[in-house]
Amino acid sequence: MEHQTVTTQRVPCNAYRSEPRGPRKRARDSGGAGCWERAFERALAYGEAAGTALAETLWPTRCAICDTPGEAVCQACLRSLPYLDWWRACPRCGAPFGRVQCSECNPVTMAALDRHELPFDACASAVVYNDATARIVRAWKDAGERRLVETLADLMASVTAPSWRAERPTIVPVPATAAALRRRGFDHGADLARALAERLSLDEIPLLARPRSFDQRSLARSGRIKNMENRFKPLPGARAPASVLIVDDVYTTGATLFAASEAARAAGARQVRCVTFARVW
Repeated sequence: MEHQTVTTQRVPCNAYRSEPRGPRKRARDSGGAGCWERAFERALAYGEAAGTALAETLWPTRCAICDTPGEAVCQACLRSLPYLDWWRACPRCGAPFGRVQCSECNPVTMAALDRHELPFDACASAVVYNDATARIVRAWKDAGERRLVETLADLMASVTAPSWRAERPTIVPVPATAAALRRRGFDHGADLARALAERLSLDEIPLLARPRSFDQRSLARSGRIKNMENRFKPLPGARAPASVLIVDDVYTTGATLFAASEAARAAGARQVRCVTFARVW
């Protein structure tokens, strides 16, 4: 009787497993790279959250005005800010109480400045510059509390007229001087313009070149305006959109916005408006 040799073939233990379906199969096919990336992103987010919580515990956020722990500007101080009344303000230069007869841009005042008209079409400010608003500006620009840009942008967005927004202007920041950039380590004007552009859903471009550093604190209004002439230039090759909204933190004498508006018009802008956080009055 012949004996037949039977060869038994080993079958892998997973041979009868059904093929994975759905996301698990896709993750396996991709080599697991996506899983590692997501895990790394989650770990990074957890680390940032833990670092923020620790920093908040050791150095709690304090109100820039009253120093109360909790928020960059507490709700009580936010409510008490000297908000500028749009219905009483000058519709041209934005000066408080200039709706009927403005002391800042009437023909006599403009003639004293050797000007026939304002270089911009309109200007608006959110608050009057006083001790409280000055503390916000100093904490933001000089103390490095960059989160305050959110507060400034919120308030500036609230005074940007719907008719201005309807024209879809392009937001243009007033650039910082080289000395200010070195001292602060960041361009506060660019930060403010970006934050406002996000809130208004508008485009933002760096149109103007940074001015030379100069000191005009001892100058009167006419001297400041004269000193600022031709300080701003359009960036090389820059062409301004038809409508622009120039953004700055404080309107003091108007010298900076005058010069920036003239440079924007030189670059091709036909409609120029300005908005600031505070107005000196």
